[in-house]
Amino acid sequence: MRINHFKTIQNNPYKKQVPHMNEIHVKSAYKKDEIQISDEAKKLLSSSKFEQDRMDKVQEIKQQVDSGTFKVNVAKTAASIISYYYKA
Repeated sequence: MRINHFKTIQNNPYKKQVPHMNEIHVKSAYKKDEIQISDEAKKLLSSSKFEQDRMDKVQEIKQQVDSGTFKVNVAKTAASIISYYYKA
């Protein structure tokens, strides 16, 4: 009995798709998101009065905690927690 090579590996229809798929994968690897912040924006962020006020408040609280004079307002804390969970 003689067997003819009807569909050999050279006639693989999927072989043409493989290089095309590799090109798509390589092209997508080069796309990256970028963000640029101008020098003026950086200056505005660093000179913000809000940051300085916050740092002062944090230092004040740290000093109170270290000296043992910091008092927690339990009613205000509880009200804040309750309002947080009612909003969610």
